[in-house]
Amino acid sequence: MPILTALWIILVVPMVNAITDKPSSAASSFSRKQKIVLGVDGGTESIRACCFDAKTGRVVGKPCASEYTTYRPNPGWAEQDPNDWYDCMGKSVRDAIDSLNQGDNDYEICCLCVDTTCCSVVALDKNNEPLRRCLLWMDARSASQTKQIMEKCKGDPALLVNCGGEGPISAEWMTPKALWINQNEPDVWRDAKTICEYQDFINFKLTGEICASSCNAATRWHWDGEECLKPPTHEDKHPGRPISLYTKMGIPELADKLPKRCIPMGKMVGQLTSDAAKHLNLPEGTPVAQGGPDAFVGMIGLGCTSPGQLCLITGSSHLHCVVSSTSLTAPGIWGAYKGSPLPGICFAEGGQSSTGSIIRWLRDILGQQGVSYKDLDREAASIPPGCDGLIGLETFQVRFCSIFSGCIKSVNCSHRTSL
Repeated sequence: MPILTALWIILVVPMVNAITDKPSSAASSFSRKQKIVLGVDGGTESIRACCFDAKTGRVVGKPCASEYTTYRPNPGWAEQDPNDWYDCMGKSVRDAIDSLNQGDNDYEICCLCVDTTCCSVVALDKNNEPLRRCLLWMDARSASQTKQIMEKCKGDPALLVNCGGEGPISAEWMTPKALWINQNEPDVWRDAKTICEYQDFINFKLTGEICASSCNAATRWHWDGEECLKPPTHEDKHPGRPISLYTKMGIPELADKLPKRCIPMGKMVGQLTSDAAKHLNLPEGTPVAQGGPDAFVGMIGLGCTSPGQLCLITGSSHLHCVVSSTSLTAPGIWGAYKGSPLPGICFAEGGQSSTGSIIRWLRDILGQQGVSYKDLDREAASIPPGCDGLIGLETFQVRFCSIFSGCIKSVNCSHRTSL
């Protein structure tokens, strides 16, 4: 919660102050109401909503969460229904608003901002309806596509973020997942007018606007996070996009399927539509600010934005992020990503995908679903690490480091079914 509190204040308050800079009569009326910003966090297991005082950053009311289902049709695969995200978001936001209990309209929601999981890939038809369940961030089915990309595209400048061009690429990322859809679900590929992420889908449902997050694009799409913010021109229809990479992959059309508009964290996506306002129980026209990938948004909340700073982000997965002033890279390092998490800076990363997720898995297979994590922590603290020979593998799902192997993930997921 402290990370979310800092995040929404840092990202949203400048916009709130601009929005609420009204003529004196309107400002006098508005000043009698408490300014509230609404933060929404779309995670792996659930989507959370919480209200914050725009002036102080203090939590107002209660944080509320709604869980959704993850489907695992095969070992190493993980899918979610994008419509579940939006339905559960509505419940979480409505509950958060109901928890304010501040009388009759003595507060005003000034702005809404959403972060989500990164690399949860969605294919939308011409009516912007999902064509299939999303390929969740932890889905590793495209491991073979990562090898194809490295073989066909080695030397392409876009791959420099993958250990100086030596690879590997994670099967989690947008580029191999898009190639998997192209090769394995040609009907979905043909009918997909837009291929985007959880973040982009939610922003569309809220505002009717299709746009990409420059942070997502820089870290997981092989885009240039600075150049992609520029508007297209006659000479450059796809600024910052790795056209040569897509061409070598055999899917140059991917450039047109990904969102045309790209904006950074904190900039305005649009305003709540009438339908979205009713769904969330918020005023129509409420501004929606761009969020970003949950972990990298957490960097902003932690104040990790200056070269030389490093932060640790933990949840379902575990991530180390270090900020730099340049986009230099090296073998064994992913990044540094240009223009990410914010324009003007870069960062590199490493970590593990299996931290909170493996604890939940263990709790569930032991039949302890009703036991809180605090209780588990207390019980675990009473015994030494590794006692009775119990070992937790960091490769239970996937790794964020340079020895990633889709095969390892599949083996461990198969072990799950045998226990």
